[in-house]
Amino acid sequence: MAVHNSVAVYIDGINRTPKLVLPIKISELLDERLDEVTISLRNIKKERFAPLTPVEIVIHNVVYFGNTPKEDVVHDETVVKQFVIADDVADESILGSGFYNHDLALIEVTKLAELVVVDTLTFTNAIGNNYTENARPAEPAIKEY
Repeated sequence: MAVHNSVAVYIDGINRTPKLVLPIKISELLDERLDEVTISLRNIKKERFAPLTPVEIVIHNVVYFGNTPKEDVVHDETVVKQFVIADDVADESILGSGFYNHDLALIEVTKLAELVVVDTLTFTNAIGNNYTENARPAEPAIKEY
């Protein structure tokens, strides 16, 4: 049995996979935090990637018997994950060359919800209980003689 995994990265619709440094680091968090990814690109002729630029990561996984993935495939799955750029740390690989090395921090697209401006929201107690009604003064538990 053999496993064949492949990853493709598209930043703003452009395939950046040939410049990708493996492995990519994905944190799929199951709590209130947003999913995160860290990727590195080398020798890109782009100085900076703007924050909130869309990124698509395509992960393809094949499990098979035999010498090639075309023989006796047991499992074949493709997952497409959507992210946006949160931070880009870039430095020029050779000064004056115009080629840059990038370390990108990505975050799931839910982060875009922060850009939506909405009015304030107020919740009111619909039952309308008055907890101070029928209140009486507190008395000490131990009485002095």
